[in-house]
Amino acid sequence: MIIIFPAVAALVSTIFAIQLLTSWAHRKRLPQLAWGIAMLMYALASLAVAAGVSGGWDPTLYRIYWLFGACLNVPYLALGSVALLGKRAVTAAMLVLVAAATVIGVAVIAVATVHIAASAPKQIPRGSEAWGKGTLPATLPTYMSIPAYVIVVMIAVASGRGGKLPPHRVRGNWLIAIGATLVAAGAPFARYGRGAAFSVFLALGVVVMFLGFRLTSKTPRPAGPVADDPL
Repeated sequence: MIIIFPAVAALVSTIFAIQLLTSWAHRKRLPQLAWGIAMLMYALASLAVAAGVSGGWDPTLYRIYWLFGACLNVPYLALGSVALLGKRAVTAAMLVLVAAATVIGVAVIAVATVHIAASAPKQIPRGSEAWGKGTLPATLPTYMSIPAYVIVVMIAVASGRGGKLPPHRVRGNWLIAIGATLVAAGAPFARYGRGAAFSVFLALGVVVMFLGFRLTSKTPRPAGPVADDPL
């Protein structure tokens, strides 16, 4: 039964990723692309958790989970939020940082040795145990996800000040921040091997973030009978 929770999280993330990337294909807007990639990462991480808690972990599964579920997804969320600001120089700088983080994350995690203990299949191995306490792979989320999460929250706070942004975009930014917070709140469960609880928080967070994506991507309705753009 425990596999149901990460499987649902993977399904929800995949559906949302397809919608976001389809929207990007039609409108070519960087936020949709960044958020779509983030949703794909959440889906891959959830699939790795589903496979690990049901049949046991191996180094490949854990690398997928750690790279996409702990290190890179929040930076891509932050890239989408930064792109909403409409500041080309800031967006370009963030894009370079995220690209560098992606290259570093893939390179480090691909070559690092993973130590999978003979624990119960339902447990998610702790990063300090799988990679070694204080090692670079174990500390990557601290350097990547935490600063990116702070950026997402700061943009949500700033968007509500000064009345410069439409109300729907302010609400959308806040939903993205709340969704990211829900995912972050589930991280301690993953740390202590509670895969089901982690997946519940992940699925809830993804749903809330997607609602935020829809709001921030909404095209204001002009005067006259013109239909809204999808997503």
